[in-house]
Amino acid sequence: MTAATCAPAAPDAPAAVWKALARRLSQPGRDRMKVFDPDTKEYRKTRRISDKLPTLMSAVYLYTRSRRTTLLALDFDTKPHGTAQVDADFSQALAWLSACGARVITDRSTNGGRHILVPLAIGTTASFAEIQPLMRQLKARLPSLDPKPTQNPSDGCISVPGTPCAGGGYRTLDGPLVEAVNALTERSDPGLLPGLYAALGALPTEPAHHRPSSAEPASIGIGDDRRLPEHVRFIKPLPPDVAKFAATGHLVPGTWETPSEARMSVVLNAVLRGYSLADIRTHAAPGRPWSGLGESYRTKHDIRADSQLARDVNKALNYTSKLAEKPNPAAHRYKYSHLSQGKGSSRTEPHARWLAYALAWADREFQGSRLRWTVRDVLQALAVKAALAGEMKAGTPVVGVGGRSLSLSAGLLTATATFEVLRRIRDMVGAPIVLVRSAIGRDADFYALTTANQVQIVPTPLDRVIVADVHPVWSVLGRQHRAVYELIAYTGLTRPGDIYAAAKISPRTGQLSIAALAMAGLITRTGQVVTVGATTLDEIADAHRLDKVQADRIARYGRERAAWHAWLVIREELKGIALDQVAQTLANSQADAVVLEREYLDAVMADGPPASDDDHVAIELIAEVMGGARILATMSR
Repeated sequence: MTAATCAPAAPDAPAAVWKALARRLSQPGRDRMKVFDPDTKEYRKTRRISDKLPTLMSAVYLYTRSRRTTLLALDFDTKPHGTAQVDADFSQALAWLSACGARVITDRSTNGGRHILVPLAIGTTASFAEIQPLMRQLKARLPSLDPKPTQNPSDGCISVPGTPCAGGGYRTLDGPLVEAVNALTERSDPGLLPGLYAALGALPTEPAHHRPSSAEPASIGIGDDRRLPEHVRFIKPLPPDVAKFAATGHLVPGTWETPSEARMSVVLNAVLRGYSLADIRTHAAPGRPWSGLGESYRTKHDIRADSQLARDVNKALNYTSKLAEKPNPAAHRYKYSHLSQGKGSSRTEPHARWLAYALAWADREFQGSRLRWTVRDVLQALAVKAALAGEMKAGTPVVGVGGRSLSLSAGLLTATATFEVLRRIRDMVGAPIVLVRSAIGRDADFYALTTANQVQIVPTPLDRVIVADVHPVWSVLGRQHRAVYELIAYTGLTRPGDIYAAAKISPRTGQLSIAALAMAGLITRTGQVVTVGATTLDEIADAHRLDKVQADRIARYGRERAAWHAWLVIREELKGIALDQVAQTLANSQADAVVLEREYLDAVMADGPPASDDDHVAIELIAEVMGGARILATMSR
């Protein structure tokens, strides 16, 4: 064997690593990255992610805008504890992750810092609330771990392999680039997070609105025999440290800090393998294989040991039973499928023809603008609302719809963005909508769906038009990718060039969409042929809990609408009170005027008219006013 064959392979060039991994590591719907500011030593600016290697250290966001993630990121910092501690913690974390089925991407900075980036399983995400207890448990065991990047759901970020380092040089990817790409494509085992919680003896705490309300979590059996269904159970044996504590009750140094964590670790591992409370109680009895677990409960809780064991088992079952929902299609509550896929029925055909014109208008007017895709979604939502609740007037669809209701049909677009789109396009020349009546009280704005410029605009072919709600998943994956996916899924186009032409986008934009859709599993590409992938839109929506997002949005809109209606009632009542007050004031003023006039007349007439016996006084007054006047003659009295 020669020296050349023994030497380790040279690391891949930073530019190639960045190009291959940056977009894949970015969260769905996050097409911008954070850029490090050397002056402030903070990530203050953002830029659009590109294939070109940035000149400053750059980081991708760790959470989607709905506070969920597809990536578990561990950042080991050398500043507080040094390189030796970083290497030790890195190795320990890697061992735990590998034992739980993680596929990892690791790198090293020029100052010795390390990253472990773990893509979660296909169709799996974790909420911000789920990640926090896990990071706390890891931080307690790994001193050099910096949990701060994962503790900010809005701006938390992690630098990418290949990016420049703050002190010079570049982050170096460990291992071949092709293995990192494969890890991001194949991703980790679905039991990764439950396995990690079981290993550390911790359970995630979801917010209250994410907990089941009245429905019992998916499990089989009742009472003390309740257990996980077989199709979601772990089949691998108990980890050695867990088995040792269950048998002896002795803590394994470095694995748990307290007996409480060790007990929960045993319980959670047992529940994940199909054990019920009755099974665990039997195994933990004196003289049985898990007698150390039972003794630990009795030492801590004495006569309450059995009730505490039951409480811990039920907590573990309530968490792990949620895993049973995923492989059971019959239990899915997510109904996001399109209403129709192709030409509309006779009832919706006028609306389909209008939508074909409106989409072509949006493509022409907003070509090259990111607003184009939002406008298309709002126009499609208007067509749906007109078909379901509108009316035809002289052959023109007319619909009255509120912006909040429209935003739900536009694929969970925000109400603010929906209002902005409506205000912008309704005043444009040749716009496909005309505001025929503004909102009055509880009545919404009414829009006429018109086709004012049919000569210059060629409508989109009807077989590419779908009069149906925009799927909520595009609020996560990015609205700019919807047109490409629907052309592949619903019209049968398979050649990339044909797809780009039909979508009226540049080849580069189309390539980015195909790459994003392929990473999501929605499409597969073999050579020059693109087809629908194994993952569905509903599965991605399920992974991101979009049913809960939509339910929360509907509930919030309901509260806002109720508050608005209550304000309208108060306003009308105040109007009535104001009118009554004005009328009463007028009546009072008229009554006062009558009283004053009567008093005035009484005062004037009290002494009668003045005496009229002295004409001489008047003559003298005239003489005084006229100066040199003289009385020529007088009449004797």
